Amino acid sequence: MPVVGDVGHTLRVQETASNEGGSSAPSSSAATAKVIAPPPVNSSLPTITGTAQSGQTLTGSNGSWTNEPTSFAYQWQRCDTTGANCLPISLATALTYVAVSADVGSTLRLTVTAANAAGSSSPTSSGQTAVVQQGTGTFGKSTVGGSSDTFVAERKRVNRYALPVAGSVTKLSIYLAHTATSGQQLLKGVIYADSTGAPGTLLGVSEQLTFTSSSSTGWYDLVFPAAIKLASGNYWIGVMTGATGGVTGFRWDSVSGSRDYNANTYSSGPTNPFGTFTTDSEQTSLYATYTPG
Repeated sequence: MPVVGDVGHTLRVQETASNEGGSSAPSSSAATAKVIAPPPVNSSLPTITGTAQSGQTLTGSNGSWTNEPTSFAYQWQRCDTTGANCLPISLATALTYVAVSADVGSTLRLTVTAANAAGSSSPTSSGQTAVVQQGTGTFGKSTVGGSSDTFVAERKRVNRYALPVAGSVTKLSIYLAHTATSGQQLLKGVIYADSTGAPGTLLGVSEQLTFTSSSSTGWYDLVFPAAIKLASGNYWIGVMTGATGGVTGFRWDSVSGSRDYNANTYSSGPTNPFGTFTTDSEQTSLYATYTPG
């Protein structure tokens, strides 16, 4: 039987015949083909890194193998909460996998099959992930705009965006900038329903955020007291400001007709419905975070 030291070499057998008259000269067989390594054998299980949450990318590793594999094949599986009763996920045959809503409540694992010139190994499975949780999504403008402006007092302003699936909105996030004006400015986030392309019914008002002249530039959250459940469709999201103006800067990009605004006394709260408005092109760096379902 060939041994590890024979790999990469050919083998032949040499035979000497004997009788009463003595021994023949040694006679050699033809050489074998070059000895190749046996199929790979796993020596360290594959692993999975990443967050077990819908919308997140999970990345597998091959693990460790003997006998110099030259290729690998992958299959992601969906399992029950204990990691048992696993079934293959259709088309999930790469080293990475993006968890989807169908995975929520299940665990995932990865099987790896290694191969070399001698053939393929048996499939070897990683441990299972944690139970996949429902992820969050966003809609709105999550990039920092190239233009700057400051918030005037006693005004609400909103931009229109599409929520792709039904979900519960938990907060708005807005990019606010430090200015040279001293004092403080109060802000609240607002969500309005869409009424034939214009802001209509008030759907939610966030907790108050206080931005001062010592606040730093960056993203700030406007959190709703309770999640706002919305069907898929168009909504107007934005912010209203208090009686002091100019303390808070914001960023925007020019998108024709993207923003509607009107005067609104902060102390009275945002009007319902939105009311008569003015339209301009300031698409504010502000977006909503939602949980699908």
